[in-house]
Amino acid sequence: MIRHVVVLTIDPTAPTAAAGIVEALRELPEVIPQLRSYEVGLDLGLAPTNATVAVIAEFDDVAGFEAYRDHPAHVAVIEELIAPVLVSRAAVQHEVGPA
Repeated sequence: MIRHVVVLTIDPTAPTAAAGIVEALRELPEVIPQLRSYEVGLDLGLAPTNATVAVIAEFDDVAGFEAYRDHPAHVAVIEELIAPVLVSRAAVQHEVGPA
């Protein structure tokens, strides 16, 4: 299993953008069957240096991740909603295995 973890920092001068991004991302499992698990959330504001949005997605394999990464619905969210207000992004993909 492959886990994809992303944190996005959204421009604070666009206060409603983050909620719209989260809403759009939460719709992706309906159109991308390769998603096995998908969590999206807004930061609770408990620390001033935190990112704004977190995404944790799981896929059966690398091909599933690539299908998600390149899916037109996902690309549209990035291009239309995220890119215009993005300050920074960090991501990692790792294999999920036994502890």
